[in-house]
Amino acid sequence: MNEKKIIRWGIAGTGTIARQFASDIGYADGAVLSAVCSRDLARAREFAGHHSGVVAFDSLASMIGAQTIDAIYLATPNTAHRPAALECIAAGVPVLIEKPMTASLNEALEIERAARSGGSLVMEAMWSRYLPAIRALRTVLSDGAIGTVRKLEADIAWKHDFDPTSRFFDKSQGGGALHDLGIYPISLARHFLGDPVSIDGSWRAAPSGVDIAATLHMQFPGAEAEIRCAFDREGSNRMVIEGEKGVVVIAPPFIKASGFTIYPSRRLADLAEPGGNGLPDRIRRKLFKRLPLPGTKVHGFGFEGGGLQFEIEAASEAIRQGLGEEPDNRLGDSIAALRIIEAVLAEPPVTG
Repeated sequence: MNEKKIIRWGIAGTGTIARQFASDIGYADGAVLSAVCSRDLARAREFAGHHSGVVAFDSLASMIGAQTIDAIYLATPNTAHRPAALECIAAGVPVLIEKPMTASLNEALEIERAARSGGSLVMEAMWSRYLPAIRALRTVLSDGAIGTVRKLEADIAWKHDFDPTSRFFDKSQGGGALHDLGIYPISLARHFLGDPVSIDGSWRAAPSGVDIAATLHMQFPGAEAEIRCAFDREGSNRMVIEGEKGVVVIAPPFIKASGFTIYPSRRLADLAEPGGNGLPDRIRRKLFKRLPLPGTKVHGFGFEGGGLQFEIEAASEAIRQGLGEEPDNRLGDSIAALRIIEAVLAEPPVTG
């Protein structure tokens, strides 16, 4: 029996998400971290020093040129993704691009055009799609566990004090609630429901001009989705999917789902599993977990680490197979999500 090829990963960037990737790759089957690069070589060396066998480089070009990696994870700000992704594609190196893939639709389309002729994997790191709970839920929905899906609701919001220099509020750093947070439920809504037939939305501007909050309504054949995201409040951070025979709740934070519960009614779902992270909300969820609720089915999919290991495994397997795209997360999916965001932001912001 042939042994599975271990995919050697290099990371471009040394920030928070890069460190999470470096930690989670230890839980991934068939993948190992081999290199890291940063314009600041001292930072790259400090990063590498925390991981055995990792070599530091001072540029993406030097990391590629060393020929000691099989794939690259771009963990840089989204405004830097386009040139780095194109460099990887030109070198024939598979590339996993942190979400959102780019700061604009046009940049994503440019990457897609290059990828078509490049031949190697190009993939957005929409890690929530690969969580075991999300994969299981997609199967459960398609098998009709709650009947025909009628509605999806998702709220994702974490409060950040306004700071014009922060990446959350600075347009030059790709800031805005839709790109940072809204991208998750938009992507998952399409993952579960397909392509929307219509999109309506509104957004409010931060003093710096980026979207501090947004609301979207997407109409699908036979179903609708209501999505809210914001930086100016704490949200419920749960997802609810209503069907003709039951209701699914993904508890907060749904982007890091470790399971889901099917309830016989929306009323019971809201009573047993409210969103939010306040003490009363957490107490109520804990209390109802201990109660036998007729018609309720709990599906648990706990995992170690931060959850990025599952997308690492999926990307690594696609690379082993020589695929240009990962089948459950194609470039067209990433572009469709950015197209939805840009359609909302094309409208003037609301006030008040």
